[in-house]
Amino acid sequence: MLREHLKVVKGEATYTDDIGFPDTLYLGVYRSSIARGVVKSVTPPKSALLTITWDDVRAYLPVRAYEGGNVVRMPVLADGRVNFVGQPVFAFAVKDRYEVEDALDEAGADIEPLRPIVTIEEALNGEPIHGETNVAVDVRVKGGDLEQRVNSEVEVERSITLHRVVANPIEPKGVIVRWEGDRLFVIGSFQSAFRVRADLQETLGMPPEKITVVSAPNVGGGFGNKISAYPEYVLAAIASRKLGRPVKWIETRQEHLLSPIQGRSMRAVLKLHARRNGTVLGISGEIVIDGGAYMMGIGPVFPNFIINMLPGPYKMRFIDVRGMMVYTNKPPYGAYRGAGRPEAALLHESLMEALAEELKLDPADLRERNLVESGKSHTLPTGLKLDPAGYREVFAKAREVYERLKREGKRPVIIAFFNYVSNPPGEGAKVIVGKGRVKVYAGSGPHGQAHWSTFARVVAQRLGVDEDIIDVTLNSTEAIKEGVGSFGSRTSSAGVNAVLSAVEGLLHILKEKGVTLGQALNSDEEYSYETFAKADSVVTPGAAVAYAEADGELCKAYVRELHVFLDVGRILIRSEVEGQVIGGAAQGLAQVMYEKADFDEYGNPKYSSISDEGVPSSADVTWRTYVHPMEVYPTNLLGGARGIGEAGTSAGLAAGALAVERALGRRLSELPLDPSALC
Repeated sequence: MLREHLKVVKGEATYTDDIGFPDTLYLGVYRSSIARGVVKSVTPPKSALLTITWDDVRAYLPVRAYEGGNVVRMPVLADGRVNFVGQPVFAFAVKDRYEVEDALDEAGADIEPLRPIVTIEEALNGEPIHGETNVAVDVRVKGGDLEQRVNSEVEVERSITLHRVVANPIEPKGVIVRWEGDRLFVIGSFQSAFRVRADLQETLGMPPEKITVVSAPNVGGGFGNKISAYPEYVLAAIASRKLGRPVKWIETRQEHLLSPIQGRSMRAVLKLHARRNGTVLGISGEIVIDGGAYMMGIGPVFPNFIINMLPGPYKMRFIDVRGMMVYTNKPPYGAYRGAGRPEAALLHESLMEALAEELKLDPADLRERNLVESGKSHTLPTGLKLDPAGYREVFAKAREVYERLKREGKRPVIIAFFNYVSNPPGEGAKVIVGKGRVKVYAGSGPHGQAHWSTFARVVAQRLGVDEDIIDVTLNSTEAIKEGVGSFGSRTSSAGVNAVLSAVEGLLHILKEKGVTLGQALNSDEEYSYETFAKADSVVTPGAAVAYAEADGELCKAYVRELHVFLDVGRILIRSEVEGQVIGGAAQGLAQVMYEKADFDEYGNPKYSSISDEGVPSSADVTWRTYVHPMEVYPTNLLGGARGIGEAGTSAGLAAGALAVERALGRRLSELPLDPSALC
């Protein structure tokens, strides 16, 4: 068993709420109970040591990686208006965790309700929530040989709506903050300490060198929900400074279900253009994302990001798709495991399946005919570059299972996709050797992916030492100068590349000094090397096979098997590859079958627990996932691995949806499944 897993199993893991300092106070947040309204007045709890309102803050959370558009940033506290149920209105500090709940019973706010905008249609045609329009982002991606559209001999169209999903890590968010003079120290449950520091720097108006952000030793899941800073982090910092004591905020599950960020919510109407011989030409149409009440983090990039991946691993000639994001009175939208990759896979595979049906071709033959070539670079008409990898090899292996299941009398589906690995701009790392130990530091933020064992293993293999003498420290702004974090399937690729780059740099220094590794290791002196290793994006080619069964009497459908094939470049830890894919597949399949963060016409969530939102229990997992990692084309990065953390989600969503369609004998227009559509 890997060392980090052993601690969890033995109950020795340390999460944010396990960490405490003397005289710690607790932050409570009063939240709006209506989806849209004007704040007339607030009633702070009498027991509070401190109350923080908008007038004390007057700050907004940053939006990253986007310029232009109608971007309305989220206020740390309601700036006179509320725009979703759960939005923070004011905050307070009390002495005890249990006092938070008592204080909330005392607190209140007079909010004049306004008519909420709840659906995409209402957003496009109704009263603007902010300014003059509800359209936050409106882009049109046109590329490739657009004249090929006139050569289209057949067109198929799919209209698909994906409902909202809440990222539900086992451990909700949390922070504990304290000040030492003018320096702010933050510990919490983070995927990226460096992103959190940057957000706090901008929101609080502080220089980065005055802020130290360190992730707790254990982070109980993330799924994209713990990348950026949230209002509560800022509020805890303000409260701690005003009161001169550490302040802790631990999110409750109820708060988590109502808070940013939520994912997936999208409506797409797309056409696939092709020749009668099955040669695909391109895609046209429109996608619209329900962006919620405000833009947060990298939210505004998603229309463009999804469209960029729409051609899939196919030799498409052109793309002409409009992408929009609109404001509604719901929690802000953002990255949820896969972050656009599963949506793109579902859309291009639904179109390919429809084309095969229209042309009466075997779906496997159609896909194989149009796949990009293995071992060669390929640029999609959107401009996205696919690096040389085993696109056809993974599909060929998947087809063997597809044909076997057909011979057994099953009705399987087969899909092809790729997992875009968000390597740029790279990652930071440092390696120190001396005093009998090897110390490894990296900017990655593990939240269940065995980063400690991964980094220790690759360093041990390169240096020829035992893993037991290697100490690994991750996700800390005080450990290295510059880092990025863990998201976008990037750690096994960009993270390992950075760590091994630091090792190579250290070995070069030792060589210049005329010191052997053994001498350095046993020295009382320590030798170190730090780097920020740049890394270009790569993709992980994938294919999947699934089959489902329908029970008309019980009005249910069951996915029975899912096989996922991936060119992982190089397998670092096989059990982690399998575990990541199985977990991701479960999330993708759950979105097909169960998960839905639904809202009523007044913007009220129609769920109040994990089970209401549709997170499946073990009894609901009716499928078995088989993982087939392949080492076909290692990348040119040190380590050679391709990221797979989100690949299973794409496989589960796309293959699961098509398998259910085949079992039912009809197309689905929205996910998750509506039970009434099964009878």
